[in-house]
Amino acid sequence: MKQLVTVLAAAFFISCGGNSGSSTQPYTEERTTVSADPVKVYEEPVGDSLNPTWKFKVELFEQKQSLKYHVKFQYKEVTGEKIFSYPNLGFMPKPELKKGPDPLSCIIGFYDADSTFMELRIVKVENDNLVYRHLKEYQVDAGQKK
Repeated sequence: MKQLVTVLAAAFFISCGGNSGSSTQPYTEERTTVSADPVKVYEEPVGDSLNPTWKFKVELFEQKQSLKYHVKFQYKEVTGEKIFSYPNLGFMPKPELKKGPDPLSCIIGFYDADSTFMELRIVKVENDNLVYRHLKEYQVDAGQKK
């Protein structure tokens, strides 16, 4: 009886949570609704004792076109913004902001179908300047015909 309960519990956990990270939504060209709130925010304090409210901040906002996002970034009182596109992988990308390799840096990327984080852009502070750089580009190749 104890073994049966263990097997049923294992089957339940596998069926409920086995693919939760890899679930993807089908691709649509345009969003039906565009949120005014950021979909992702990365923020860390600058550590200025005279201005404790200063921060390094990156925000992602949706656009009407489903693959386009508006990114706003800030360092102290300096701000910037760009509009960029995620690659069309045949499903809706899952945008993400992660801490970058340097202090006051943020990687803009997405999760692929296998829940692997794919880097696209970086926002960072370099020599007290706010920098936005392209990191990688992704392309989906059509299968070869036989």
